[in-house]
Amino acid sequence: MRTELVFVLKKPMISLDYRRMILSWLKRSLTECNQGKYYERYFRLDAPQKDYCFTVLMDSPKFTKEKILLKEPRIRVIFSADDKNRSGLIFFAAFLAMKNKQFPLPDGNAMTLRNVIRRNEALIAESSVIFRTSLGNGLCIREHDRETNRDKFFTCEDPEFKKKTEEILKIQARLAGYPESMVQTIKFTPIQCKKVLVFFYGRYVDVTTGVVQLEGEPELLQYFYLSGAGSKHSAGFGQLNILK
Repeated sequence: MRTELVFVLKKPMISLDYRRMILSWLKRSLTECNQGKYYERYFRLDAPQKDYCFTVLMDSPKFTKEKILLKEPRIRVIFSADDKNRSGLIFFAAFLAMKNKQFPLPDGNAMTLRNVIRRNEALIAESSVIFRTSLGNGLCIREHDRETNRDKFFTCEDPEFKKKTEEILKIQARLAGYPESMVQTIKFTPIQCKKVLVFFYGRYVDVTTGVVQLEGEPELLQYFYLSGAGSKHSAGFGQLNILK
């Protein structure tokens, strides 16, 4: 299920760390919907893997060291969720309940949801799909070292990128409950990609944008299309659009 959210801003600017801003808004949405019935399902410490992703679209953004200046005081968010566990419907109801409610932002700014629009989505029936990362998004591939508590991010510039991406996607599929026989069908091929630096939670991380090919069972490819692919896919990364 894909949904477009249209926000108006009090001031024509947003923080460089805007993904964090959207995550806070999502948490507020679930807190206020049905007396917070679904909040723990998605945001408790031991919550299962999230099955949604989002991307933020801006009109003529100008990036400075501390913020993003916008041509108009408006942003759009494309929210996508897998419906196997009703996540799309749960969030859609939460979004409707948040319409016209002002959400405070730093520097005296605020954002208010004005429109909630259902978007068309494709049904994947093939075992190979060409995807492009959504505008304002990117594929995040992270390897976490528990001993040092450090992260390493892989991009298309790294020779291990294809292998590491397949490893991360297989882990994601297992956590989503897919059988090993389906997991082993996953193959990833970068086609036309570039490395991009993204500001996230106070630091810059490396992500990959562009065109990629995913192979596997159609049900799995549908899951990645709706839920997002790769590390931190529920935090503003990994949203994919179908090219072919």
